Amino acid sequence: MKYLYYPGCSLKGTAREYDESFQAIAPILGIEFDEMEEWVCCDATVAKSVDEHLAEKLPQPALVQAGKAERDLLMLCPSCHLNHLRVVRKAQEGRVQMEGLSSDRFPGVRQLLEVLAYEVGWGEIKKKISRPLKGIRAVPYYGCLVIRSFGLGGRESLENPQAMENLIAAAGGGPVSFPWKMDCCGGGLLLSKEKIALKQGAKILGEAKKFNPDCIVAACPLCHFMLNAKQRAMEKEGGEKVGIPVLYLSQFLGLGLGLAPRKLGLPRLITSPRNLLEKIQKNVDFKG
Repeated sequence: MKYLYYPGCSLKGTAREYDESFQAIAPILGIEFDEMEEWVCCDATVAKSVDEHLAEKLPQPALVQAGKAERDLLMLCPSCHLNHLRVVRKAQEGRVQMEGLSSDRFPGVRQLLEVLAYEVGWGEIKKKISRPLKGIRAVPYYGCLVIRSFGLGGRESLENPQAMENLIAAAGGGPVSFPWKMDCCGGGLLLSKEKIALKQGAKILGEAKKFNPDCIVAACPLCHFMLNAKQRAMEKEGGEKVGIPVLYLSQFLGLGLGLAPRKLGLPRLITSPRNLLEKIQKNVDFKG
C-alpha cells in the first residue's frame, strides 16, 4: 500500500520533529507514501464547535484527492485523523456529500500508530532494529484521542491498548505499565483555562516519574507539546522537578533503527534527552 501523506498544521510547525522522524524511519520500514503537495488545515479543534458545516467541509479536499488517486490517507496527528475519519463515516451514511467523489471511491484514513502496529507489524520492526534500546524504560502515553479514532476498528482495547507497548518492546525497550496512559493531558484547555491544563499535565508527569522512566513516548502533537514544551511550567505547578524527555514514537523507533539523533529531530526537544542518549550510547555507538 502506497499512502497519500497528509501532514497537517502541527507537523509543519510545533511538531516538525514528528514529521522529520517519520520521514526518516518510513523508508527503512517499507512505508511508501507521497506527501500531498497541496492541503488545507482541517481545523480539528475549533470549527466543529462553531460551524458544523465548515467542520465537514475542511477535511474534504484531502479526502477527495486521496479518493481520486485511489490511495489511503496517512496522518500522524490523531486530531486530524479523527476529523477526517468522522467526515468519511458521515459520507458513508449519506449525511455528508463529498463533491467530486462517488461513494465507491471513499478513501481509507490511517493513523501512523495503526500502520506501524498492524500494516508493518512489530515483528517486522523488531527484525530491522540495529541498535536495541536495552534497559531503556519508556512510559507509553496515548492520551485521550489516539485510540478513540483507530481503536474503534476493534484492533485495540479502548481501555487498555497495547500497540505502543508492543512497538517499544520491538525496539528493545522496556515499556512501563502506566495506569494513566489514557488520561487527557489537558492540552485542549491550555488557552482557555491554563492553570487547570497545567495541573492535569503535572499529574501525568508526576505519576510517570514514580516509575523512574528514561523517557515518555507519545503519538500526539498536542500531548507532546504539553508534556515536553510545558514541562517546566508543570514542574512549578506540581512543585517537583521532573526532567523526563518526551519522544514521539517515531523518534524512539528511529533510535532503535540506528538513526542519528539529529536526523530524528531530537535537538528540538525542550526537555533535554541527554541522559537518555548517553544511556543508549553505552550499548551501541550512534551512526550518521
